[in-house]
Amino acid sequence: MTQRLDYTAIAPAGIKALGSVYGYVVQSGLPRLLVNLVYLRVSQINGCAYCIDMHSRDLIKEGLAVEKLVLVQAWREAGSLFDTRERSALAWAETVTRVGRGHGECADQHQIKTGRRR
Repeated sequence: MTQRLDYTAIAPAGIKALGSVYGYVVQSGLPRLLVNLVYLRVSQINGCAYCIDMHSRDLIKEGLAVEKLVLVQAWREAGSLFDTRERSALAWAETVTRVGRGHGECADQHQIKTGRRR
């Protein structure tokens, strides 16, 4: 993995705030495995090798099957491997993570689903 910025040195308050958000979410009552599944998917979208590695290891420690772990990026195509709650959480994570990327992807998805352009 390539060396990334040392966020703790550059923005210690930001890292502390991010850690606080994670702590809050983990204490929210949502299953820890579900939370880490969402964090992994967001890390995949953002292309952060360090975070993908970290969240993958966390999920394996929590008992997620490797067969399921390797299909997180293709969860829509994985059939019933992901339950309704996981599919909802992953869809939400993708939407929130990609919010600043415009509406092109939404239009493309609409075309795929309906076979016609908006």
